[in-house]
Amino acid sequence: MMLTITVGVAQKKKKKKQNRKKTEVAAVKVYEGPELPPEQLVRLVSETVGKKYAYFIAVDEKDIPNMSLMSGAQEILLLPGDHTIKMRFVSKGEIAIPTESFDFLSFEAGKSYVVKFEYTPGEGSYLVSAGNTRIRLWIEEVGQASVLIEQTVDGFGKRVEPADK
Repeated sequence: MMLTITVGVAQKKKKKKQNRKKTEVAAVKVYEGPELPPEQLVRLVSETVGKKYAYFIAVDEKDIPNMSLMSGAQEILLLPGDHTIKMRFVSKGEIAIPTESFDFLSFEAGKSYVVKFEYTPGEGSYLVSAGNTRIRLWIEEVGQASVLIEQTVDGFGKRVEPADK
């Protein structure tokens, strides 16, 4: 009887590289009822500039669910009419704060709007720095350069007078 020994080489399965490209997140529907065509809806988008962005946390005092303090819906669909919008502003590594709600703004069906911002960090200790921080947020209709509504908040998210007034 002959014994044959065969040396086997274990093969490691190669892990497929995950596609690390950002996946597009669909707009969050923040109204009740069936899906509607774009001409019957309002699209509201928040811009991103580098590591700075704002995302929607509530519409008409109804929270928009999210799983993180650092990310959330940056595009929402709502019905036309008067709405209040509440945002969280994030500058990665510096600040992540909810802001006071914008006052009521009347949105028109079939139109798209964008939330823009300017961020000026404060200096000094935490409390002094937060108190001197200024975040100006405003809403424009896409394709129009005029500000429809705006607010300036400090590093605690509380409304303050803009620096230029």
